[in-house]
Amino acid sequence: MVEDRRVRKTKNAIKQAFIKLLAEKELERITIQDITTLADINRGTFYLHYEDKYLLLSDLEDEILAGLADETGTYKLVLQDSNLEDFAKIFSEKILKNIILHIQKDIDFYLVIFKLDRKSHLEDKISELMYANMAENISNKKKREGIPLDYFHSYVSGATISFIKHWVQDKNRMEPDIVADYLFKMIFNGPLRLLAKEQYQ
Repeated sequence: MVEDRRVRKTKNAIKQAFIKLLAEKELERITIQDITTLADINRGTFYLHYEDKYLLLSDLEDEILAGLADETGTYKLVLQDSNLEDFAKIFSEKILKNIILHIQKDIDFYLVIFKLDRKSHLEDKISELMYANMAENISNKKKREGIPLDYFHSYVSGATISFIKHWVQDKNRMEPDIVADYLFKMIFNGPLRLLAKEQYQ
């Protein structure tokens, strides 16, 4: 069901106030009164939409995740029917760059959410999304080149999320096109191949 425009406006005010407060203080120290005062609403209005600040946080995470899912899902059919060269080009220029641009658009949210560490479940949710995409896009659902899919996913998702987290928190953050190219180069070539290339050239 499509939300009423006033409801969307109110929920957006609540979310923006919450993100601003997360940038200023610890999650445990933020009160509902803090949120409602900054959002310029009353407590009753807040509780019409959210049971507490933890469900508000979860809703924010899910909203961001839905955007990421859209970026990763757009080119699935093209990827499945492409050769390696086309696959690499589509993955780099469409999927990776769009994901990085999507993150940049909500960079203030990512900055505060990554600061929360285990108080947020966003990293777990991104990891689960990556696993679902891997499982859907390979013919053998249990292994990749003989490697159990859960181990393969653990390495890829851990490295990718850590890389993106470092970029988000970098005070000298690179432009999206550059960071997407770096990430693709590491994903496509692998760290050992890149190290060996430097060593033996």
